[in-house]
Amino acid sequence: MNRLTTLPHLQRRYPLLQLAVLVLLVLEIGQRDADFSWADLFAPILLQASFLGIAAAGQTLVVLVGGLDFAIAAYIVAGDLLITHLVGNEHWNFAAAAALVAAICLAGGGFTGWVCHRFQLEPLVITLAMSSIVVGALVGTNTTLLNGSGPGWLQTFSQANAKTFGLPVPPIVAFWVVLAAVISIVLLRTPWGRALYLAGSGPRAAELAGVRTRRVWTGTYAASALLAGLAGVLLAGYSTGGDTNVGNTYLFPGLAAVIVGGTMMGGRGDYLRTCLGALIVTALNFLISVLDITSAGAQSIVFGALILLFVAFYGRERRLRDRV
Repeated sequence: MNRLTTLPHLQRRYPLLQLAVLVLLVLEIGQRDADFSWADLFAPILLQASFLGIAAAGQTLVVLVGGLDFAIAAYIVAGDLLITHLVGNEHWNFAAAAALVAAICLAGGGFTGWVCHRFQLEPLVITLAMSSIVVGALVGTNTTLLNGSGPGWLQTFSQANAKTFGLPVPPIVAFWVVLAAVISIVLLRTPWGRALYLAGSGPRAAELAGVRTRRVWTGTYAASALLAGLAGVLLAGYSTGGDTNVGNTYLFPGLAAVIVGGTMMGGRGDYLRTCLGALIVTALNFLISVLDITSAGAQSIVFGALILLFVAFYGRERRLRDRV
C-alpha cells in the first residue's frame, strides 16, 4: 500500500479526525435536541465559533513560531472596554477608537515578542505579566470604562439573525471566513509566513538561512495582540457593556481550539485547522448545554478528554523540526 494512503499521512494532509469529530458532535446535538431545526442549530454554533476562531487566530500564529500568548485575554478586554466606553460614553468616532485599540495591541504585543526573544524569557510568564499590566492600566485608572455600549451597526453585525447581502449568514461569520482566507494566504503564500514556519520549526537553522527570528517573533506577537483586540472590538457589539472577564471566556477555549486543530501537537500547522478546532469546541459546548451538564467539574472533564484524544493522536508524530 502506498505510504501516503495510510491514516497518519492522510491526516497530515487533511484534517480527517477533526471533520469526523465535528460531524459526530453536530449529529448528536441534532438528535438530542429535536425541537430545533438545522437552521436554528447552525446559526448560533457558527456565531459563537466565529468569535472563538477570531480570538484563537493570534494564538495559532504564536504557537507556530514556538511560543504561547496568555495576554490575549487582556487585549480582548482592551478592545471591548475601549470601544464600548469611547464610542458609547465619550462619543468618539468608531475608526478613531479602533485605531487606539490597534495601537495599544501592536505596541504591547510587539514589545512582548521582542523581550521574549531578546532575553530568551519564558513567553508564558511574560505574557501573563503583560496581561495584568494591560487590564490594570485600563480598569485601575478609570472604572467608568465598564459602562457603555457598542455602536448600533456593530451590534447588528454580531446578531445571529442578521443577513449578509441577503443571505441567511450572520455578517460576523462572513467576516470570519474572509479573515481565515487572508490569514491562510499570508501564512502559506508570503515571505513572512514562510519565515514564521522556519523560525518555529528550527530557530538556529532559520538564522543560518537568513531569517531574522527576532523580527519574526516581534511581528508575530504584535499580530496576535492585534487579532485579539479585533475580537474584543467585535465583542463590543455582541455584549451589552464592558466586561473585564470577557477575555477569560476565550483564552483557554481558544488554546483548546488550536490544540484540537492540530497546530500545537506536531500536525500541519495552519489557521484553517484552528477554525475547525473552534467549531468543535463550540459544538461540544452546545452538546454539554443540551445534555444539561451544569457542573463545572464535569464540563472540565469533557473538555480534558477531548484534548487528550487529539494529544494522543498527534503525539505519535514527530515534530516538524525533527522531520526536517
